[in-house]
Amino acid sequence: MRVFDNIIELTDFKDCAGEINISIFETEERSCVPYFVYLPPNWSVEETYPLVLFLHGQGGDEGTFKKYVRAEQLNDWISNGDLEPVVIAGIRGDNDRDNVQWFSEQNECLLVKKQGGEFIQFCQNSFNAGGHGKQISIEGHSRGAAGAIHYYLKYPGLFSSIVGMGYVSDYTLENNFLLGQNNLEILKGESTPLRLEIGTEDSFVRTKNRRASFEMHQFLKENEIDHSFDILHGVEHGFDTYWNYYSDEGMLNGLSHLKFHERSRNCR
Repeated sequence: MRVFDNIIELTDFKDCAGEINISIFETEERSCVPYFVYLPPNWSVEETYPLVLFLHGQGGDEGTFKKYVRAEQLNDWISNGDLEPVVIAGIRGDNDRDNVQWFSEQNECLLVKKQGGEFIQFCQNSFNAGGHGKQISIEGHSRGAAGAIHYYLKYPGLFSSIVGMGYVSDYTLENNFLLGQNNLEILKGESTPLRLEIGTEDSFVRTKNRRASFEMHQFLKENEIDHSFDILHGVEHGFDTYWNYYSDEGMLNGLSHLKFHERSRNCR
């Protein structure tokens, strides 16, 4: 057992089913990297599971998801049959939480299998998650959304689905447009579902005129790249406001996201 930033390294997950735990793992690219993992109720080493990767925003870390999402909520959705068992996990994007960039070479080596994918391999070995076919989705918030869109455009078809919440990182647009142009024909023919969301009360949009979500939507639309773009009434910039938003159908947005990923996996 070792300690990093007061985080205890877990090596045995048999008692972690139905919980969100925070731990660390060893990598070649970034040494020790903190991560979180949610394992579904009745998780078993004998079963395989789909994997949803969560990319936090600037100032966030491996504790962001657990701070705003209750394991009991996820457990209920799975136990009630609203959702199939799924593993949700994510790493700390950078030890400098204000400088996190998910498209850095080191993070690509952790999250992209063809670049080594150390965290992907860790999830497959430790949790039996994401190792069967195209069973890996990405869900990102704020700078995490910028990262999710980067992976969507740079590696078409690598992930089964992408959700980007509160994409306001305007400085990433030029490079993302270039990636999109470079892979345009593949993206137009690739059926990877992409869902973009921005809140009507997002402070970065309202007070700083950040246009990334709108301009990315326009770029995709003009180039006939299939996606959905939802403007969520009353939603502010925080991840919790996106997760806890209720749709017109009365469904919590967090569940809607996970069902979106589920449908996308099952259609591939």
